[in-house]
Amino acid sequence: MPYQQIPRNRPIVSLVKLYLDKKSGKVSDARKEIQKRFDYLDWKDQKRIILAFLQSGKSDREWAYGKIYRQWDVCYFEPVKTLWEKYHENVCAWSVIQHFPIDYVRENTSQLEEVNGYYHLCQRLAEDAAYQIDKSKLHDKEYLLVMLNTHREVNAEEAKDIFFKSLHDYCMTDPEWIFRVHRKSRGGAFSVEDIEHMGSLKYIISLLGLNDVVKFIEDWNEHVMFMMYQGEELKGLGKETISDDEYHNKRIAIGLKYLYLALDDKYKKPTDELPFKKLNETVERIGKTQFWHESGKPTPENDEYMNSADASEILDEMITRNPAIAKLVSSFTLSDNQKTIKEDLPF
Repeated sequence: MPYQQIPRNRPIVSLVKLYLDKKSGKVSDARKEIQKRFDYLDWKDQKRIILAFLQSGKSDREWAYGKIYRQWDVCYFEPVKTLWEKYHENVCAWSVIQHFPIDYVRENTSQLEEVNGYYHLCQRLAEDAAYQIDKSKLHDKEYLLVMLNTHREVNAEEAKDIFFKSLHDYCMTDPEWIFRVHRKSRGGAFSVEDIEHMGSLKYIISLLGLNDVVKFIEDWNEHVMFMMYQGEELKGLGKETISDDEYHNKRIAIGLKYLYLALDDKYKKPTDELPFKKLNETVERIGKTQFWHESGKPTPENDEYMNSADASEILDEMITRNPAIAKLVSSFTLSDNQKTIKEDLPF
């Protein structure tokens, strides 16, 4: 392999001059090298670079804002203040909220909230114990984090309501639109903590020191998982020859059904009827076998068809068509004594 000389580093001062000279034809190259070397430079050189980038276009200013937020110094106050009042850029707002005097933040609350949202602004304003947090502008997790980060107390009943109201919303969401759910090996029951957001809420509640609420949630969840194990849905799901993705989605549907049914009535709403009906229909289809006519089209199981056909012949045909069914037949015991449980719902 032929020898190749590695280019030597140019003085950073020379790079800054090339970057500032828009007629040099070297602005892009200088920018790339400056940004690559920035974190390893002396503080004095870093300040010079940041101030130079603040005088440039939007993308370069935003790069500088990110560095300023993490490496704040009072020397940046005036140039950042000038740029904020001129452009009202979101990335700039982060440093204004975090590092500017609290009086300036209060005076610019409306504009800062419009550009950056209420969550980060609220955390700064809530450093003043007299500030009243507007809970309606925060999501459940944001509210608990603000209370935690500003050392405010949350009472047990409020924390419990936040947790279970959030869970109710998940239960009323189509399982296909619920993301960030932990996958488990087949056969495992669904836990409320499999939903990452719910696990995060429980963890924050524990950080708030509400151990009784955490214990209540854990006991409630164990009860739901036990009932899920006793139900027919998981058993039916285990008999299906489906992909891991399909299994995962159906397992979520089963879990949401049981979690919803176990919710206290005060968390349920009359408007739950349609979404729960759709969820329940999805769960009810789990484990239902499909039989085949001579046309080759699948027909859902129904009493009329079962009464007119020889069950053993149908089973033999299914085993012939799908070797996986043969494994299932040999590994599972089928029983006709299935229990039908009637749930009392709020609608």
